[in-house]
Amino acid sequence: MKQVKDIMKKRAVSVNEHDDIRTVCMALSRHKVSGLPVLGASGKLVGFVSERDIISAVARPGFDRATARHVMTRRVKTISDDAPVTSASKIFSEEDYRLLPVVRDGRLVGMIGRKEVVNFMMGNYY
Repeated sequence: MKQVKDIMKKRAVSVNEHDDIRTVCMALSRHKVSGLPVLGASGKLVGFVSERDIISAVARPGFDRATARHVMTRRVKTISDDAPVTSASKIFSEEDYRLLPVVRDGRLVGMIGRKEVVNFMMGNYY
């Protein structure tokens, strides 16, 4: 059975929790993604910042001085790199996620999106 590590994107783009909001927005735009993992000083995953998080934060006072830490979602749904691809598929079908950080021992090792799962599944049938 294929595992998440077999189809995930191994070069995961991330931001630091202290990156300013402008840096976060530029990274989202530059890499054409809807969300990014947020890493703490130790290099461990501490959150996830999405376009939705930024849009929600725009109306808050001090938005122009915000950092990734201020706008990120702290409770991040992740998946292990050794999980079966069907586990990722189940998460995507049951929850409104487009991307999942892939972790090993709390450290970011990749990203998997709906696109990778669909492409894998389609390859199994065609």
